[in-house]
Amino acid sequence: MMLCMPMMLSAIRVHTIGDSTMAEYDENTTDKRGWGMYLGSFFDPAYVTVNNRGKSGADTRAFYTGAAYWASLKTQMQAGDYLLIQFAHNDEGTVTYGMDNLEYAAFCQAHGLPAPTDARGTNPQTTYRDMLRAFINEAREMGVTPVLVGPICRAYFQGNDIKRNGKHDLGDKFSKIENDVLYENQSLPAGDSTMSYVKAMKVVAAEKDVPFIDLTEATRQLYLSYGETQCLSLLFCEGDKTHTNAMGGNLVARSAAQLLKNAGILAEYINIPTDITANPGTIEIGETYCGVAQNKEFLLTGYGLEPASGTVALRATGNLQISLDKTNYAETAQATYNGGSMFQKVYVRANYTAGGEQRDTIYATSGEHVIAVPVCATAISLEGGAAVSATWAIDAKPVPEPVVTGPISAALTMSNMMAADTKSDFTDGDQTGITMVRFHNSDATGAKVAWPAGEIDENASRYLDFAVTAPEAMDVRITGISMDLAAHSTSTMCYHVNTGFGEGFTDVQTIDEKVNMTNLTIQHLSLTPTLTIPAGETLHVRILPWHNLGEAKSGKYICVKNVVISGQAFEAQPVEGVEYIQQPTVGSQKIMRDGQLLILRDGKIYNAVGQELK
Repeated sequence: MMLCMPMMLSAIRVHTIGDSTMAEYDENTTDKRGWGMYLGSFFDPAYVTVNNRGKSGADTRAFYTGAAYWASLKTQMQAGDYLLIQFAHNDEGTVTYGMDNLEYAAFCQAHGLPAPTDARGTNPQTTYRDMLRAFINEAREMGVTPVLVGPICRAYFQGNDIKRNGKHDLGDKFSKIENDVLYENQSLPAGDSTMSYVKAMKVVAAEKDVPFIDLTEATRQLYLSYGETQCLSLLFCEGDKTHTNAMGGNLVARSAAQLLKNAGILAEYINIPTDITANPGTIEIGETYCGVAQNKEFLLTGYGLEPASGTVALRATGNLQISLDKTNYAETAQATYNGGSMFQKVYVRANYTAGGEQRDTIYATSGEHVIAVPVCATAISLEGGAAVSATWAIDAKPVPEPVVTGPISAALTMSNMMAADTKSDFTDGDQTGITMVRFHNSDATGAKVAWPAGEIDENASRYLDFAVTAPEAMDVRITGISMDLAAHSTSTMCYHVNTGFGEGFTDVQTIDEKVNMTNLTIQHLSLTPTLTIPAGETLHVRILPWHNLGEAKSGKYICVKNVVISGQAFEAQPVEGVEYIQQPTVGSQKIMRDGQLLILRDGKIYNAVGQELK
């Protein structure tokens, strides 16, 4: 148990805010890895922990105004903490580059043009700076030390350098509004940094006397050291010049840690290892269901190793198995390295048969050097629950209501999406002529509009939302989320499937991702996330599509069918300290009466399945 304790004992927290290049990703969902996922391994865990709050698709304003992001993070920060701030990728915009999106929306309204459905985009001279100032001011008010971090480069190579826009300077192509006229495809001389987000961040850093670490320049040098071909194949996701894979994310985090150390920021707690190390040093699975396998991963890394070649023996204990190829799992494995460098993914599979706290370990041995990687989990039994499910067939337009079993309620809503029609030309293996409903991008009124150009990530305001609400006195443990998805009239449709809770869509997780779907071919998702819907609360499962093309296009569709959310409902556990309440009061709360857990809401009492009691 003590192996999993250091993170809980740490006194200093480093909070990271930014976009998808920093964000957390599920190893089972995608090969993307944000650099914030690995930063914590370069700190001494006995003193410092990293709370990575990077968010896919977020620009500075969206992160600041979103209830699930900045407002939520402020409840986690306290005096003595540090805040690393890295934004720019989404601030550059996707509809008009380098413009404040609200300014552009007002222009469209005034001139009778369609309102933009993508709310991302800030100007580096105005809104972007203002948002950085807001993060800095509010962090300082709480006694938190802010640090501005230059956004990592995109791998946009041009000869022996990175292109101007790869370094977040839009001087070669941007838009502006002057005297109520929209000017597009504008440019500036190479030495003019007016449209540089990195320069704007440096100006704010100097103005507010805030440390600035130039991760933009550090990643430029990192990419160039590999060269274009090796950089793209080794450090980035396939076909993607923005998002790093595990190796890229690890090297970027290493660069960030070195820059912090060089700047004297938490330097005494930063360790840049020269031996083989595990990243992360502890695997926290959290809650998981008995009998449902959980897959995780960690990295074995080393640079400038002596001897220059060698072998690492791996051994797993207890409920764990390991693999080096994500196919063949066993209790032991052998990893080798050459050339003085090691970069090896180790895949971990945990499957628990008994409930309760679980503590297992993976040992990596190289000569006399032994690394212990603790794996910690809380296993939850699913015995004794009542089966619940919500099924959306989505086999016709208008979309039928869901079929619900058990004491839950369910609903489908759409935002900036519309059900267009049905088509019967889809294939599923050997089957052909399958019918699916096609969904298209829309404006706020539900009218069909073109997919914007240049989107490389989700738009948080465009989605299909499948919601399941637990009864007032029962917790619902989700055991499966499944659906059929396809693209129509395009091979560049992409999506995320995200989960979140309540009206604020908090505790967001990306549980599936697909880039460039195969046209007309149905793919079946069958996911087993560990999610518990507390009594009376709502889980949202959102499909967030975007069209990954360099020009605006209409007539491109994502198609959805057979969405099923299933689980087990259990009587909610009594809240410690809650006693029987004699007189009903206005509001909603759990009460105990004659040893039975009940719900008191608006002067009425309900049992565990939501039936009113007299």
